[in-house]
Parts: sequence; C-alpha cells; structure tokens
Amino acid sequence: MENNFVMVRSASDWTLVVDAPHLNLHRVWTKRGQKYPIERSALIQAFYRPAVEALFREGSLVTDDKDFLREVGLLDDEDNCIVYELTDTLKSRLIKLMPLVEVKKELAKMSPSQIEEVANYAIINYQDLLMDRVDILSKASGKDIMAAIRNYKAAQED
Repeated sequence: MENNFVMVRSASDWTLVVDAPHLNLHRVWTKRGQKYPIERSALIQAFYRPAVEALFREGSLVTDDKDFLREVGLLDDEDNCIVYELTDTLKSRLIKLMPLVEVKKELAKMSPSQIEEVANYAIINYQDLLMDRVDILSKASGKDIMAAIRNYKAAQED
C-alpha cells in the first residue's frame, strides 16, 4: 500500500466496526485476521473518537504501521508498542502450557474483552483446558467456566 494508507487488521473474534460518517469512513471486520486499508488522515482523525481509540488500545484492531502508532501515541520512544495483542497461539498457551504465575500476569495485562475472548476460547476448547486454570479464568472473566463448559457440551450433543 502507499504510505497514505494504513493496513488495519482485526485481532478479535468479534465483529468490529469503525464508523465516522463525517470522515467518509465505514469499515466492518467480521472475523479475526481480516484486513482493510484505511486512509491515514481519516484514521488519525477517527482515532480520537473514544470508541475507535478503545478498539486499538484494547488490541482488537492492530496495525504494523509504526509511523501511525507513533503519531497516535501507541508506540513509545524505544518503538515498544503499548497495545496487547491476543493471538490464538497465546490463548492456547494460556489454557494448557503457561505456568500459573505467568497466566495471572498475562490476564492482568488484558482488557476485559480480551479476557472474555480467552474464557470463550477455553470453553470451546475445554478438552485442552487444564483444571488449575478454571478458577483463575472464572475470577478474571466473571463467568462460571465449568457451567459454561457443561452448557457447551450439552449444546454439542443436541
């Protein structure tokens, strides 16, 4: 893409919408990994709307464009991104491989919507979920993970 466009990718399993009619900007991401080029100046202006800023700060929308990230304050002086991106690999590690101390640290870095995504991932992939993670995920997400797994299993059997 040319330098006047920023490639924005969804890092969420949810449907995400950026709507700024006054900037002639409307994009809908329906799945994880979906990418759209957005005009840099329109995205910078839209970023200062609280909902759009939250999508980037929570890691639901991501970009590799360091100039854009620096311009909107999501990249520090040492080029360290302050956005926490949640990947499927990380979710898998959280529910079965990562030590419990690290799981707690990683959950503390996440936004509420990212914690909910991890909880939903754990429910759907319950066969990989280690039991010592259930209480931690239940407390972090506010969901009864075991009850949700029972409901999920029952729905799958029907």
